[in-house]
Amino acid sequence: MEEYVQGFVSTSIVKTVLAPLERYKLIRQTQDILTLSSKEKMTNFYQFVKKTISNEGVKGLFRSNLTAIYMWIPQVYAQHVFYQNIKQATYDKDILSMGLCATLCGITTSIFSYPLDTIRVRQATEIQIPGQKRMYIGFEETRFNIKLENGFFKGLYSGFTVGCIQTLLFAYGIVGLNQLLEGMTPYNQQLAYLGSYALIYPIDSVRRRLQVKSILFQQEASKKQNLWEKLKFNMKEWNFSWGYGGFLAHNIRGIAMLIILEQVNFESLYKQTQNQLNQVLKY
Repeated sequence: MEEYVQGFVSTSIVKTVLAPLERYKLIRQTQDILTLSSKEKMTNFYQFVKKTISNEGVKGLFRSNLTAIYMWIPQVYAQHVFYQNIKQATYDKDILSMGLCATLCGITTSIFSYPLDTIRVRQATEIQIPGQKRMYIGFEETRFNIKLENGFFKGLYSGFTVGCIQTLLFAYGIVGLNQLLEGMTPYNQQLAYLGSYALIYPIDSVRRRLQVKSILFQQEASKKQNLWEKLKFNMKEWNFSWGYGGFLAHNIRGIAMLIILEQVNFESLYKQTQNQLNQVLKY
């Protein structure tokens, strides 16, 4: 369990440092279906930083990061509880079983953490507009408003099915690319991760948009009389121009996380802090 706590602490620290990139990515993925004017929309990271600090202060750059840390608690716990059992039941050295193991582990973990992810995304993508009141301020208020708007499962688990498909494709993509690149480069695991995520990024954008669908969007969609009309409406809203919005920011954040986690000995820092705490508790 100690290694999971170390992983949780170290990842939380790095995610906090890089939180502005994550919020910018989520905004870029979803801003086309939010009720924003052309002046309020953001096309680059500089605009995001400038507008956010102007309207929300520096703390606005880190909005939703606390919920992201909360989300890691059930993720780490679920991985600790289920991973070994799933691995024993499915894991082998062939691609099919490795991908199945990763898929089942990812989906099982998401069952427990997905509502927190939806809350995080709602908080991150709600841009402060002068003169308008926010709906998603605190954790409990955000959860209550989502439940009030859409119901518990329909609201907090919106896009979960798409997320399962994304997990499946990502797992097999990363396993396949990792084996393909093995022996060609010492960074085959990192490149496999980046390459696989590049392939499924538009699916991730669809999932994010499902998580933050505005009330106006839902009302307009509900007016469509048949499946074909609903399909045309969704295709009109979900054009491919937004599919890779925020993709560069995501990759910069991912590469930065890898570098920081490799360069900083968080395990040593964790043990030092633990020893200092034990010394204090003795007195």
